[in-house]
Amino acid sequence: MTEDPKTADQPAREFVVDPRMVTFHDPHGYHAEQYRSFRTNLRAMNPTQESRSLLFTSAAPDEGKSVTTANVAMSLAESGNLEVLIVDSDLRNPRQHSLLGLDRGPGLSDILLDGKSPADVIQATVSDHLSLLPAGKEVESPGEAMGSDYMGNLIAWFKRRYQYILFDTPPCLTFAEAPDLSRLMDGCILVVALEGTTRIEADQALEVIATAGGNVVGSFVTGSDSHEALHMDGEEDPDDISS
Repeated sequence: MTEDPKTADQPAREFVVDPRMVTFHDPHGYHAEQYRSFRTNLRAMNPTQESRSLLFTSAAPDEGKSVTTANVAMSLAESGNLEVLIVDSDLRNPRQHSLLGLDRGPGLSDILLDGKSPADVIQATVSDHLSLLPAGKEVESPGEAMGSDYMGNLIAWFKRRYQYILFDTPPCLTFAEAPDLSRLMDGCILVVALEGTTRIEADQALEVIATAGGNVVGSFVTGSDSHEALHMDGEEDPDDISS
């Protein structure tokens, strides 16, 4: 894999960006500011600005991990001369392509199973410094595809070309992909829903990631205007998670 991504050569297209992408539709609004605060904390954790791979997951479905991943990525991409890549690693229920108004494939599964070059399938987005590797074609065994030994080499390829690589993965208490990938990442973010995630579920998710060898560096709490924030070192605010 020697080629560079060819997103700059892709023809101009009309993007239909999901309304939940507040960093695009309402960049000066309150919610976009929460993502910028998140971005600031992430960058503070990386003072040398080395290339970083970050895994986003949740304990259960419908807790906002995909929307959070996409908005954080766009915020990072707009913060300066940072090249940012989203990797939609949720082959079971991919959402990144629809959030950004792009095509589902070819993408990650086509790289892992068919030997496609990442440079040929990474897509440009509405944000100049943000690219997307979509999930790609449907596969019968997503867990086996994501467990490929090739993933380590692929991540290294990404890190030579992007400052931040954000992986959107399936819920970690339901499927094995996030724990399996977590050990290859520089850090993991647990997305928790204020009105949905219980303290027990959050603790179990942290334990699952830690047991797999992952490093949970923080969490993002969704579902309340006053509580969307980054909590460092994997510590959730007890007031932000239902018991």
